[in-house]
Amino acid sequence: MGRTLRDVRPGEAFRIESVGDDDVRAQLLRMGFLDGRVECRQTLRNGPVIITHRGTQLALGAPVAADVTVTGSE
Repeated sequence: MGRTLRDVRPGEAFRIESVGDDDVRAQLLRMGFLDGRVECRQTLRNGPVIITHRGTQLALGAPVAADVTVTGSE
């Protein structure tokens, strides 16, 4: 398995490649987070990862973030 959302640092841009949970993937798709560049705004120790895409911010819990595979910045 590659790098996960838990490995991303604040300020880093990336693309979401895969999501292990189909329901979470569908929600991210509906919100547009699977289309293009996403940026990490903040990571809280053992807590959520806050990401942003086109002005929309979203907090993903640590277990969900660990199940999201990302690729490097664009």
